[in-house]
Amino acid sequence: MSGLILKDLYNIRKQAIWYVVMIILFSVLSIVLKNAAFAYAIGILVTISIPLAAIAYEEKDGWQKFAIASGMDIKTIVGEKFFLGVVFAIIGSVAYTIVVVIIGTEENRVTELIASICMQLLMLAAVLPIVFRFGAEKGRTYMIAAVVVLLAVFIAVMPLSGRIVGDEEIIFAVCMIVFAVLSVCISLFISIRIYKAKEF
Repeated sequence: MSGLILKDLYNIRKQAIWYVVMIILFSVLSIVLKNAAFAYAIGILVTISIPLAAIAYEEKDGWQKFAIASGMDIKTIVGEKFFLGVVFAIIGSVAYTIVVVIIGTEENRVTELIASICMQLLMLAAVLPIVFRFGAEKGRTYMIAAVVVLLAVFIAVMPLSGRIVGDEEIIFAVCMIVFAVLSVCISLFISIRIYKAKEF
């Protein structure tokens, strides 16, 4: 898998550098305006954009046909895209948590970090099967729809999470982690099935 990661990072190096810069800029903007929402939003955007860009390059270059013809393991191909998304989800969430600490909000820092990572993993889980099914270009519309729905759910649930305190907060965090991990596992399974069924 390390070879695939290096390949993708090389292909999307310009985008990756740009996204890291965007994370920094939006984090600074959040600090200046004392509103962590900007850092949170860019984290979600980066999490789904990085693997999407990698898949787009593969489709453009016809790499997928080469990979299948050479007998490359499909589980590894698909799993690497999820790995990329998870890595950037962690980077974006750490940046968001740093912003929250600097701003000095009253929220629990650990819970904020967990909630951010879990939300971005849910976005990743929703988007990647769509991209594998319809392609990087055709899947954009469906991807946007999925993101909008998840964001709406998140906005509706967040006020409720603010009422959770003490031991309930720990239980809530554990439930978020379990749900996010299960969602990613199910999404990975579905994505592998989709990739195997595709004709290149």
